[in-house]
Parts: sequence; structure tokens; C-alpha cells
Amino acid sequence: MSRHSLSQRIATLALASVIASSSIAAQGPGRGTSIDDWKGYTVLKGGKGYVQAPLGQLHYRDVGPREAMPLVLLHQSPMSMIQWADVQNELVRMGHRVITVDTPGNGLSDIPDHQPTIEELADNLVVLLDGLKLKKVLLGGHHTGAQIATAFTARHPGRVQALVLHGAAMFSDEQLARYQANIGKGSGTGRLPQADGSNFTRRRLFGTPGDTRQELLDANAWLTITSYLTGPDLGHYAAFHYRMKPDLMKVRVPTLLLSDTGDEVNPIDKEVARLRPDFEYVEFSNGNFMEFMTQPRKWALIVDAWLKRIDRG
Repeated sequence: MSRHSLSQRIATLALASVIASSSIAAQGPGRGTSIDDWKGYTVLKGGKGYVQAPLGQLHYRDVGPREAMPLVLLHQSPMSMIQWADVQNELVRMGHRVITVDTPGNGLSDIPDHQPTIEELADNLVVLLDGLKLKKVLLGGHHTGAQIATAFTARHPGRVQALVLHGAAMFSDEQLARYQANIGKGSGTGRLPQADGSNFTRRRLFGTPGDTRQELLDANAWLTITSYLTGPDLGHYAAFHYRMKPDLMKVRVPTLLLSDTGDEVNPIDKEVARLRPDFEYVEFSNGNFMEFMTQPRKWALIVDAWLKRIDRG
């Protein structure tokens, strides 16, 4: 054996020894070289697909037993279906079929060629339901997703069996005017990468100061990641130009209204509950709008129990 070959072999054996003894060595099947339990997009395993919709290719994830009545969940802005991933997986374990959707311009859905309205985003879902051969669904949404779900229910009442709204952003004309006046002004450093990384480090963390629960940190991380993956924030623009109240008053299906007392839309949720006493109102947490991401099983249990009640009724 040549001196070069021997040196090369020794170097290879040394590297193998380092890898074998290192804390980043694989710990089991599928573990790779991770040293933590961050699952990333692997929480979205299975069920993914696309339909060609009026606003471009629409990305969805459809998992759970085919015989179950599907529950379609719509995310807030700027976010993606990742917001619902843990809730979706919990509900599937309970026997539900759950479909999550990336709103156009978010996640892996195409960005439309124009700024859509909430009504257009709602109508865009018709192609998804038709493509999956679903005549009727359960429908749920959070913040902007709640607006889209409400608009869809009002415009296509025959296709919705029940409605779940978490954070019903029914803005008044005064609130809409205030939000519209601030569109485009932004805050912080923006999303363009900076040499010192300040575009990441100066981002606001949502939650009670001092609350360092890993689940809340994870939720904030996903909000940051998806904010960067999203292009122009079409969702908030649409949300801040949508008058939700007329559509909300048209809803004629059983509706569950969830709220968080630390969410800025909590007073609006209470107003919605006053306007619609037939809606079942539940305060999910004393935290902010990210709490259901930190407690996915709790959310799934509440919705599962409510769906069983209305099914019996």
C-alpha cells in the first residue's frame, strides 16, 4: 500500500470515528444528523396535491378516512397550511378527514395575477371541492381564514354543513379605514436579507413577555419562516377591505366561534357572539392568536366534541 493510500485510509477512519462518536450521529431510523426534535415540513406527511383554480395552482393536503365528512381548514395571513399541521394530525388520529389549503400567494400555492378579494379567495375553493368530488364539507378558518370561510358559507350555502371560526375578524368601517391607512407602511427591518441578520433578529415575538414555552417559540418560528416564504401579503390586504358582517348574518349552519382573550380580535368575537347568539362561543385560551398552535390537541378535542354534538342533534 502506498504512503498516500495509507494516509487517505487513516483520514477516512478518523472521520468515521468522529461521526460515530459525535452528538449529531443518527439516533434511529429517519433521524439523519439532527441533534434536536425540530420536525420541519415533515409534519405535513402525505395527502398533498394541487388543483388548477381561477387564482392559479392551489396546494392542499387531504388526510384521514375517506368515509368521514371532510373538514377544510383555512389559515391566517401571512401563513400557510403549516399553521394547522399539528391540529390536522390530531383530528386525523380521532377519525376525521381534514383538508388544509395554502391560500393563493401563500405556502406552495401560486400567486394570482392580481390582488384578490376575500370573496374571490372564497370562490376559488369551489374548484378544490369539485376536484375532490365533495358536495358538502365542514369548514373552518382562523383570522383571514375565518373571513374566507364566512364568505364561502354565505356565497355557497349548500356546500357547507357546519362552520368553525377562530378569531372572527369582523372589522368595523372605522377599523378597516385605520388598517387601510397603514397598509404598506410596515414595521421593523422588512424581509430583505441583511448582512447582520437583523431582518430576522428584530422580528417581534408574539406572546406574553417571559413566556418561553417551546411550543410558543415553535409557533413564532413558523410565523417567521412563512412570512419570508410568502410574497406580497395579499391576504391582509384582502382582509382589510372585507366587510364581514353582511356575510356573517347570512350564515345558516351550526357555527362554533373560538376566541383567545389576549387576541386583539377578542372584543370583535364577543360582538359576533352578541349578534349571533345561535353560535356556540368558546374562549379557547387567555393567550394570543397563536395559542391553538401551541395546544393542537386541545383544539382538536373541542372541535371533535362539538361536531359530535351537532351530529347527534
